[in-house]
Amino acid sequence: MRNPPAVERILNRVVERVGRVRGVQAIVLGGSRARGSADEHSDIDLGLYYDDRRPFRIPELARAARDLDDRGLPGLVTPFGGWGPGVNGGGWLMIDGMHVDFLYRELGAVRRAINECRAGHVKVVYQLGHPMGFHNQIYPGEVHFCVPLMERGAAISKLKPLIAPYPKAMRIAMVRKHLHDAAFELAIADKPAFRGDVMYTTACLVRAAGFMTMVVYALNRRWLINEKGALLGLDKFRILPRDFRRSIERVLAQPGESSRALKRSIAAMQALCARMRAIAARHGIELIDSAA
Repeated sequence: MRNPPAVERILNRVVERVGRVRGVQAIVLGGSRARGSADEHSDIDLGLYYDDRRPFRIPELARAARDLDDRGLPGLVTPFGGWGPGVNGGGWLMIDGMHVDFLYRELGAVRRAINECRAGHVKVVYQLGHPMGFHNQIYPGEVHFCVPLMERGAAISKLKPLIAPYPKAMRIAMVRKHLHDAAFELAIADKPAFRGDVMYTTACLVRAAGFMTMVVYALNRRWLINEKGALLGLDKFRILPRDFRRSIERVLAQPGESSRALKRSIAAMQALCARMRAIAARHGIELIDSAA
Protein backbone atom coordinates (compact mmCIF):
# COMPACT_ATOMS: atom_id res chain seq x y z
CA MET A 1 0.00 0.00 0.00
CA ARG A 2 1.60 3.24 -1.14
CA ASN A 3 1.63 6.21 1.19
CA PRO A 4 0.20 9.60 0.19
CA PRO A 5 2.66 11.87 -1.66
CA ALA A 6 3.01 14.17 1.37
CA VAL A 7 4.10 11.22 3.52
CA GLU A 8 6.53 9.99 0.86
CA ARG A 9 8.16 13.44 0.74
CA ILE A 10 8.66 13.37 4.51
CA LEU A 11 10.13 9.86 4.38
CA ASN A 12 12.57 10.93 1.68
CA ARG A 13 13.64 13.96 3.72
CA VAL A 14 14.21 11.90 6.84
CA VAL A 15 16.18 9.20 5.02
CA GLU A 16 18.36 11.78 3.30
CA ARG A 17 19.17 13.62 6.54
CA VAL A 18 19.13 10.94 9.25
CA GLY A 19 20.78 8.44 6.91
CA ARG A 20 23.92 10.59 7.13
CA VAL A 21 24.10 10.16 10.92
CA ARG A 22 26.95 7.78 11.67
CA GLY A 23 25.81 4.67 13.51
CA VAL A 24 22.27 4.56 12.15
CA GLN A 25 22.18 1.06 10.65
CA ALA A 26 18.61 1.19 9.36
CA ILE A 27 15.59 3.45 9.10
CA VAL A 28 12.27 1.66 8.78
CA LEU A 29 8.65 2.70 8.43
CA GLY A 30 6.55 1.06 11.12
CA GLY A 31 3.20 1.40 12.84
CA SER A 32 -0.12 1.63 11.05
CA ARG A 33 1.46 3.05 7.89
CA ALA A 34 3.58 -0.07 7.48
CA ARG A 35 0.62 -2.34 8.24
CA GLY A 36 -1.66 -0.54 5.79
CA SER A 37 -4.19 0.52 8.43
CA ALA A 38 -3.34 4.22 8.68
CA ASP A 39 -5.94 6.95 8.56
CA GLU A 40 -5.75 10.74 8.34
CA HIS A 41 -4.91 10.96 12.05
CA SER A 42 -2.02 8.47 11.99
CA ASP A 43 1.49 9.53 12.92
CA ILE A 44 4.56 8.47 10.96
CA ASP A 45 6.49 5.95 13.07
CA LEU A 46 10.13 5.49 12.12
CA GLY A 47 12.40 2.91 13.72
CA LEU A 48 16.07 3.88 13.99
CA TYR A 49 18.14 0.72 14.35
CA TYR A 50 21.66 0.77 15.73
CA ASP A 51 24.32 -1.55 17.15
CA ASP A 52 25.23 -0.73 20.75
CA ARG A 53 28.87 -1.56 19.97
CA ARG A 54 28.90 1.36 17.52
CA PRO A 55 25.84 3.50 18.36
CA PHE A 56 25.00 6.79 16.77
CA ARG A 57 25.81 9.90 18.79
CA ILE A 58 22.76 11.55 20.30
CA PRO A 59 23.98 15.12 19.61
CA GLU A 60 24.44 14.25 15.93
CA LEU A 61 20.92 12.82 15.71
CA ALA A 62 19.60 15.85 17.60
CA ARG A 63 21.08 18.15 14.96
CA ALA A 64 19.41 16.13 12.22
CA ALA A 65 16.10 16.24 14.08
CA ARG A 66 16.34 20.01 14.51
CA ASP A 67 17.07 20.43 10.80
CA LEU A 68 13.96 18.42 9.93
CA ASP A 69 11.54 19.76 12.53
CA ASP A 70 9.19 22.56 11.45
CA ARG A 71 9.88 24.44 14.69
CA GLY A 72 13.64 23.89 14.68
CA LEU A 73 13.52 23.05 18.38
CA PRO A 74 16.46 21.73 20.38
CA GLY A 75 16.12 18.66 22.59
CA LEU A 76 13.81 16.77 20.24
CA VAL A 77 15.39 13.37 20.88
CA THR A 78 16.10 11.47 24.09
CA PRO A 79 19.25 9.74 25.29
CA PHE A 80 19.41 5.95 25.03
CA GLY A 81 17.06 4.42 27.59
CA GLY A 82 15.08 7.64 27.86
CA TRP A 83 11.69 5.98 27.54
CA GLY A 84 12.32 2.63 29.18
CA PRO A 85 13.78 -0.82 28.53
CA GLY A 86 11.64 -1.76 25.51
CA VAL A 87 11.06 1.51 23.69
CA ASN A 88 14.48 2.70 24.75
CA GLY A 89 14.26 6.25 23.46
CA GLY A 90 13.41 8.34 20.45
CA GLY A 91 11.93 11.67 19.49
CA TRP A 92 8.71 13.46 18.65
CA LEU A 93 9.02 15.73 15.62
CA MET A 94 6.73 17.85 13.49
CA ILE A 95 7.68 17.72 9.82
CA ASP A 96 5.61 19.46 7.13
CA GLY A 97 2.78 19.68 9.65
CA MET A 98 2.75 15.95 10.41
CA HIS A 99 3.73 14.16 13.61
CA VAL A 100 6.80 12.01 13.07
CA ASP A 101 8.06 9.68 15.81
CA PHE A 102 11.62 8.35 16.04
CA LEU A 103 11.90 5.06 17.95
CA TYR A 104 15.29 3.64 18.88
CA ARG A 105 15.85 -0.08 18.33
CA GLU A 106 19.10 -1.86 19.26
CA LEU A 107 19.89 -4.65 16.82
CA GLY A 108 21.39 -6.98 19.41
CA ALA A 109 18.24 -6.80 21.54
CA VAL A 110 16.08 -7.39 18.46
CA ARG A 111 18.09 -10.46 17.45
CA ARG A 112 17.86 -11.89 20.98
CA ALA A 113 14.10 -11.37 21.00
CA ILE A 114 13.77 -13.13 17.65
CA ASN A 115 15.76 -16.10 18.95
CA GLU A 116 13.68 -16.20 22.13
CA CYS A 117 10.43 -16.21 20.17
CA ARG A 118 11.66 -18.92 17.82
CA ALA A 119 12.44 -21.01 20.91
CA GLY A 120 9.07 -20.29 22.52
CA HIS A 121 10.34 -18.13 25.37
CA VAL A 122 7.81 -15.45 26.36
CA LYS A 123 9.21 -12.42 28.20
CA VAL A 124 7.83 -9.03 29.23
CA VAL A 125 9.10 -5.87 30.94
CA TYR A 126 7.32 -2.79 32.29
CA GLN A 127 7.09 -0.02 29.70
CA LEU A 128 5.28 3.32 29.65
CA GLY A 129 2.76 3.43 26.84
CA HIS A 130 2.18 -0.34 26.88
CA PRO A 131 -0.50 -1.15 29.48
CA MET A 132 0.19 -4.90 29.18
CA GLY A 133 3.94 -4.39 29.27
CA PHE A 134 6.54 -4.65 26.52
CA HIS A 135 6.54 -8.26 25.32
CA ASN A 136 9.52 -9.69 23.47
CA GLN A 137 7.23 -10.59 20.55
CA ILE A 138 6.99 -6.88 19.75
CA TYR A 139 10.51 -6.69 18.30
CA PRO A 140 10.06 -9.54 15.78
CA GLY A 141 6.55 -8.30 15.05
CA GLU A 142 7.95 -4.91 14.13
CA VAL A 143 10.56 -6.54 11.90
CA HIS A 144 7.83 -8.55 10.21
CA PHE A 145 5.64 -5.54 9.41
CA CYS A 146 8.21 -2.78 8.86
CA VAL A 147 9.23 -1.35 5.51
CA PRO A 148 12.99 -0.72 5.32
CA LEU A 149 13.69 2.73 3.93
CA MET A 150 17.45 2.64 4.43
CA GLU A 151 19.64 -0.17 5.74
CA ARG A 152 23.32 -0.95 5.85
CA GLY A 153 24.36 -4.53 5.30
CA ALA A 154 20.72 -5.66 4.95
CA ALA A 155 20.41 -5.12 8.71
CA ILE A 156 16.62 -5.65 8.68
CA SER A 157 16.03 -7.60 5.48
CA LYS A 158 18.14 -10.52 6.68
CA LEU A 159 16.09 -10.74 9.89
CA LYS A 160 12.69 -10.99 8.18
CA PRO A 161 13.08 -14.65 7.01
CA LEU A 162 13.85 -15.73 10.58
CA ILE A 163 10.27 -15.06 11.66
CA ALA A 164 8.45 -16.25 8.56
CA PRO A 165 6.35 -18.23 9.11
CA TYR A 166 5.16 -17.39 12.63
CA PRO A 167 7.22 -19.62 14.95
CA LYS A 168 5.35 -22.75 16.05
CA ALA A 169 7.02 -22.79 19.47
CA MET A 170 6.02 -19.17 20.06
CA ARG A 171 2.40 -19.90 19.16
CA ILE A 172 2.18 -22.76 21.66
CA ALA A 173 3.97 -20.81 24.40
CA MET A 174 1.80 -17.71 23.95
CA VAL A 175 -1.45 -19.68 24.07
CA ARG A 176 -0.42 -21.73 27.10
CA LYS A 177 1.00 -18.89 29.14
CA HIS A 178 -1.57 -16.23 28.46
CA LEU A 179 -4.64 -18.44 28.86
CA HIS A 180 -3.20 -19.38 32.24
CA ASP A 181 -2.47 -15.72 32.99
CA ALA A 182 -6.00 -14.65 32.05
CA ALA A 183 -7.57 -17.32 34.24
CA PHE A 184 -5.25 -16.38 37.11
CA GLU A 185 -6.16 -12.69 36.93
CA LEU A 186 -9.86 -13.54 37.00
CA ALA A 187 -9.44 -15.94 39.91
CA ILE A 188 -7.59 -13.48 42.12
CA ALA A 189 -10.18 -10.77 41.36
CA ASP A 190 -12.96 -12.76 43.03
CA LYS A 191 -12.42 -11.68 46.66
CA PRO A 192 -11.75 -8.00 45.82
CA ALA A 193 -14.94 -8.04 43.75
CA PHE A 194 -16.86 -9.46 46.71
CA ARG A 195 -15.57 -6.51 48.78
CA GLY A 196 -16.59 -4.02 46.08
CA ASP A 197 -12.98 -3.11 45.17
CA VAL A 198 -13.67 -1.51 41.80
CA MET A 199 -10.12 -0.45 40.92
CA TYR A 200 -8.41 -3.77 41.62
CA THR A 201 -11.15 -5.85 40.00
CA THR A 202 -11.25 -3.66 36.91
CA ALA A 203 -7.47 -3.83 36.57
CA CYS A 204 -7.65 -7.64 36.64
CA LEU A 205 -10.41 -7.61 34.03
CA VAL A 206 -8.34 -5.39 31.74
CA ARG A 207 -5.29 -7.62 32.07
CA ALA A 208 -7.34 -10.76 31.46
CA ALA A 209 -8.79 -9.16 28.32
CA GLY A 210 -5.30 -8.27 27.14
CA PHE A 211 -3.99 -11.78 27.72
CA MET A 212 -6.90 -13.36 25.86
CA THR A 213 -6.40 -10.95 22.97
CA MET A 214 -2.76 -12.01 22.74
CA VAL A 215 -3.92 -15.62 22.65
CA VAL A 216 -6.25 -14.92 19.74
CA TYR A 217 -3.42 -13.32 17.78
CA ALA A 218 -1.13 -16.26 18.49
CA LEU A 219 -3.77 -18.82 17.52
CA ASN A 220 -4.11 -17.02 14.19
CA ARG A 221 -0.32 -16.75 13.81
CA ARG A 222 -0.43 -12.95 13.87
CA TRP A 223 2.02 -10.64 15.59
CA LEU A 224 0.51 -8.25 18.14
CA ILE A 225 2.83 -5.29 18.57
CA ASN A 226 0.61 -2.75 20.30
CA GLU A 227 -2.51 -2.76 22.46
CA LYS A 228 -3.87 0.23 20.54
CA GLY A 229 -6.45 -1.04 18.09
CA ALA A 230 -5.81 -4.66 19.07
CA LEU A 231 -9.50 -5.55 19.01
CA LEU A 232 -10.13 -3.82 15.69
CA GLY A 233 -10.21 -6.16 12.73
CA LEU A 234 -10.47 -9.32 14.82
CA ASP A 235 -13.58 -10.35 12.92
CA LYS A 236 -11.30 -11.21 9.99
CA PHE A 237 -9.44 -13.82 12.04
CA ARG A 238 -10.25 -17.42 11.22
CA ILE A 239 -9.85 -18.72 14.80
CA LEU A 240 -12.01 -16.61 17.09
CA PRO A 241 -14.64 -17.23 19.78
CA ARG A 242 -18.03 -15.93 18.74
CA ASP A 243 -18.65 -12.34 19.89
CA PHE A 244 -15.12 -12.12 21.32
CA ARG A 245 -14.71 -8.39 20.78
CA ARG A 246 -18.25 -7.55 21.87
CA SER A 247 -17.93 -9.67 25.01
CA ILE A 248 -14.76 -7.88 26.10
CA GLU A 249 -15.95 -4.40 25.23
CA ARG A 250 -19.24 -4.92 27.04
CA VAL A 251 -17.44 -5.89 30.26
CA LEU A 252 -14.73 -3.23 30.09
CA ALA A 253 -17.16 -0.46 29.17
CA GLN A 254 -19.14 -1.08 32.35
CA PRO A 255 -17.40 -3.47 34.78
CA GLY A 256 -19.70 -2.38 37.59
CA GLU A 257 -19.65 -0.50 40.86
CA SER A 258 -21.33 -3.01 43.17
CA SER A 259 -20.05 -6.37 44.33
CA ARG A 260 -22.77 -8.14 42.36
CA ALA A 261 -21.98 -6.29 39.14
CA LEU A 262 -18.23 -6.86 39.47
CA LYS A 263 -18.72 -10.60 40.05
CA ARG A 264 -21.02 -10.73 37.04
CA SER A 265 -18.25 -9.18 34.91
CA ILE A 266 -15.74 -11.72 36.19
CA ALA A 267 -18.12 -14.57 35.38
CA ALA A 268 -18.60 -13.29 31.83
CA MET A 269 -14.84 -13.11 31.26
CA GLN A 270 -14.33 -16.57 32.79
CA ALA A 271 -16.89 -17.98 30.38
CA LEU A 272 -15.01 -16.39 27.48
CA CYS A 273 -11.73 -17.79 28.77
CA ALA A 274 -13.25 -21.28 29.00
CA ARG A 275 -14.41 -21.02 25.39
CA MET A 276 -10.90 -20.03 24.35
CA ARG A 277 -9.42 -23.01 26.19
CA ALA A 278 -11.74 -25.29 24.27
CA ILE A 279 -10.74 -23.69 20.96
CA ALA A 280 -7.03 -24.04 21.80
CA ALA A 281 -7.54 -27.72 22.64
CA ARG A 282 -9.28 -28.29 19.31
CA HIS A 283 -6.20 -26.85 17.62
CA GLY A 284 -3.93 -29.32 19.34
CA ILE A 285 -2.42 -27.08 22.00
CA GLU A 286 -2.16 -28.91 25.31
CA LEU A 287 -2.77 -26.42 28.10
CA ILE A 288 -1.06 -26.12 31.46
CA ASP A 289 -3.07 -26.13 34.67
CA SER A 290 -5.23 -23.04 35.07
CA ALA A 291 -6.06 -21.01 38.13
CA ALA A 292 -9.71 -21.09 37.12
